[in-house]
Amino acid sequence: MTARGAIRHGTGRAPAGTLLAAAVLLPLWIGVVTTGLRSGAPLSTMAVGYAVLVALTGWWARVPGRRGDRHALLLWLATAAFGPFGAAGVILAMFVERRHARHATSLEAWHTMLFPPSHVDEEAELWRRIGQRASDRPDAQQVTPFLDVLAFGTVPQRQAVVAIIAQQFRPAFAGALKTALRDEANVVRVQAATAIARLEHEFLERTLRLEQAARGFAEASGAAADAGAGAGGEANADARGGADARADALAVLALASHYDDYAFTGLLDPAREEDCRVRAATGYEAYLAQAPGDRGVAFRLARLQLRRGLPEDAEHRFRDLAEAGEPAAAEWLLEAL
Repeated sequence: MTARGAIRHGTGRAPAGTLLAAAVLLPLWIGVVTTGLRSGAPLSTMAVGYAVLVALTGWWARVPGRRGDRHALLLWLATAAFGPFGAAGVILAMFVERRHARHATSLEAWHTMLFPPSHVDEEAELWRRIGQRASDRPDAQQVTPFLDVLAFGTVPQRQAVVAIIAQQFRPAFAGALKTALRDEANVVRVQAATAIARLEHEFLERTLRLEQAARGFAEASGAAADAGAGAGGEANADARGGADARADALAVLALASHYDDYAFTGLLDPAREEDCRVRAATGYEAYLAQAPGDRGVAFRLARLQLRRGLPEDAEHRFRDLAEAGEPAAAEWLLEAL
């Protein structure tokens, strides 16, 4: 079965009873109108016939077996508003719906097409190798293969690229994902927007979990310190306080690293990106106040300050790290000068 054939199936058909009722009502309406016009019947008589047909149609549409039939309700409303034209329009709509249902894509199939399930085959493995090679190249060339496919590939190939970016997202792929947002094919643009929304939702969920963990550690450590002081066990309180302070610091570090990674994705607007970097810098500084000897975090903070456009602060931090023997600090110090 082809991929196109696999996603095709009907989305529902109008009940045959409703179609038959519409076919019966149409000549009845035409008969009422033409008979009244030819015989010169008064308008009140024609209105009575109109009301009778509307009432019969409404009763038929509201019987228990058809209360969930939207086509029956549509037939009732259309004939009440437009008479024979309403019945003819409903018949036409039913035929159009039947024809469309043969080629329509269900919501489940549409979601599967946007985010195809992961399975090992030669084509998927090829795309993964393209993505891995792209991520290992210098910054200016990291997403060149993806951009080439988005520029010159077919619609299914461009969809495959967006799906792989969504499944194996790295900051280097942000440019390609934004390029897909401007694609000429609607399905590619929708898929790219859905992928970005999905990534942002995942980051938001992780943010909430980490913030809750950081608050929980802070509240727990505060309660433990109060309990230790009340009991008079200063030694035990100091031991618990040290362990709690370490747990608090790690929770703050995890949250700061998350904000740093989020700002580095390349998917945020400048204001949100700067807000995330400010939060990350605040978290790194709070962590270093508890663990001043962690050179890895100090290096990340210095690099973050340089990205924020604070070269003087970054230079000071890189210089201290270089004097402490951090290997990569010297190269970054030259960039900060």
